[in-house]
Amino acid sequence: MLRAWIAEGGLHCAINIGMYEKHEAPEQIAWGIILSDVARHVANAMHARYGDSVDGSLTQIRDAFLRELNMPTSAAKGGFAPERR
Repeated sequence: MLRAWIAEGGLHCAINIGMYEKHEAPEQIAWGIILSDVARHVANAMHARYGDSVDGSLTQIRDAFLRELNMPTSAAKGGFAPERR
């Protein structure tokens, strides 16, 4: 669904859109769930590696996420591959 990496000083992503076309839930809802699951995994990893509070890390991740949505620090550039059938 999502592959992300840092290279050449920027974020690169491969995103698979359309996996939820045949489901009742809108894809936007599914992506919200996917992104929140990623946040939980990061918070759990921070706890395991550094002993940070899971709840505290989730709060910081959520706050940074909302700030970035409201005032992006960089533009989302790039294109999308044509749909394969």
